[in-house]
Amino acid sequence: MKSRTSAVLMLAAIVCLCASIAGAQTKPNFSGTWKMNPQKSKFEGGEGPSSIVIKIDQKDPGISESVTVGGSNGDETVEGKYTTDGKESEVQLGPNTAKATARWEGDALVIEWKGEGLSFRRKHTLSADGKTMTMAVHRPGKDGEVDETVVLEKQ
Repeated sequence: MKSRTSAVLMLAAIVCLCASIAGAQTKPNFSGTWKMNPQKSKFEGGEGPSSIVIKIDQKDPGISESVTVGGSNGDETVEGKYTTDGKESEVQLGPNTAKATARWEGDALVIEWKGEGLSFRRKHTLSADGKTMTMAVHRPGKDGEVDETVVLEKQ
């Protein structure tokens, strides 16, 4: 009876240890410079920006990014600093300010900007080899909400 009780307690301890290790796994690290691959990206109406470069510095729970988007009017850069606990921060978008949040959804990093007449959601996922980041973007479009996919490669 004693050996059976010891075996059950040992098994329970192993299960608890495995569960705590699984729960403590780290999130993907998006740090680095990422450049858009326009051939793999999909935009509303087939036309997107000429370039997107994102520089990310991730030190959980803090994340800072610089997003530079190139278009016919030149380059525009937005800088943001977030914490992945969902607390709001502010992001300057041209003359406007937006409230920004970041959080984890499993292994995906979700960053949202909300301001007057603006709602912009980016869900970042990382490939298994860490060389490709895919952003599922949900934003307002000409005729309602649109979903776009931006594929970026690590530089």
